[in-house]
Amino acid sequence: MKQHRLARRSWRVAESGTLVSMKLVAFVLCLCALAAAQRRADVQVVEAKARRVEEGKIAIDGKVKVTAEKPVKGLVIVFDFLSTEGENLTSQKIRVDDDVLDRGEESAFHAATMNPPGAVRFRMRAFDGADRELRLGNSGPFVIE
Repeated sequence: MKQHRLARRSWRVAESGTLVSMKLVAFVLCLCALAAAQRRADVQVVEAKARRVEEGKIAIDGKVKVTAEKPVKGLVIVFDFLSTEGENLTSQKIRVDDDVLDRGEESAFHAATMNPPGAVRFRMRAFDGADRELRLGNSGPFVIE
């Protein structure tokens, strides 16, 4: 009888040790996922506004700031125009700056594009001159006024 009780206790100890190990692994994986999600943006949107200026046109104005460790050459912004349901209706691309932008530098952008029918908001994406996608902070969606 004593051996049976000891066997059950050792099983419980081994089972709880495995459970602790599994919880520790899950905790470490959550921390890694959180760290990956919080990677710093390469470019930060400081401000962005879009308004309908005349029949069939939208004017977009704003400012971005480079926050990447390395300089960004040939910054390109893509505007995704969204419907009320959040569907991407169309995309428009502009080159913000051909020059090299160092960390901390800001650059203003101004664009005029055709007004996509049904577009009520827009979201932004960023690329460098070599067409590599950059992480963009505060990318929207923004309301079209």
